[in-house]
Amino acid sequence: MEKLQTFFAENPHYFGLVIVAFGVVMLLSAIYDAKWVFGDVSRATYSLRKIDGWVNFFGRKTARIMVGVMSIITILAGIVWFVIGQL
Repeated sequence: MEKLQTFFAENPHYFGLVIVAFGVVMLLSAIYDAKWVFGDVSRATYSLRKIDGWVNFFGRKTARIMVGVMSIITILAGIVWFVIGQL
């Protein structure tokens, strides 16, 4: 863990790749309707800060679209972070 912290401290632009990887995972979960993200929604207690709340409020299909759009924005932000850091 200490080596990882040192690596990112010396090369912060590589953190953009971590952001891209997170965005890709979320995009794939939205495309394939991953149950670990969108399934088993608790109807009793939910918050719009969580995806459960989005599924309850907007519906599953709209929540998947919203997560997909936000993951594309996350991927683009990670790419920009990586490219700007290289300059």
